[in-house]
Amino acid sequence: MLAYLLSPDGRIGRRAYTAPITAFFALAMISAFATGSKLSASAVGEILDNPWSAVGRGMDASALSMLPTALAAPLAIIMFSGAVWALFALTIKRLHDLGHSGWWSALLLIPGVALILMIICALAPGSRAVARLQTNPI
Repeated sequence: MLAYLLSPDGRIGRRAYTAPITAFFALAMISAFATGSKLSASAVGEILDNPWSAVGRGMDASALSMLPTALAAPLAIIMFSGAVWALFALTIKRLHDLGHSGWWSALLLIPGVALILMIICALAPGSRAVARLQTNPI
């Protein structure tokens, strides 16, 4: 399972991409609302546009905040870096399945554009599915 999340090699389908991405956004929502954000359309929009800040606020308010800064800061950086790497690895594999270069995953660094890229990756049929439909029309 860890190799699945951390390796950018290979291809994955829509379902295999959508499940961990949905879990990530659920974590961002829980983190934001656990730290005092009010439930509103603008708050949800802000979380979807920049989930990293919501996760960061949640990490600040978590059990990590009870540790000394010298220990909490490196742990937070390691956890956050792991989440970012997993998001990139999953998106790269999904882009490979769509027939695109993994370099398109750099768009994940642009707020707003990142959400659009993830929606496209979650909804677009992979190149194998398109090839199947072209050879076996319904």
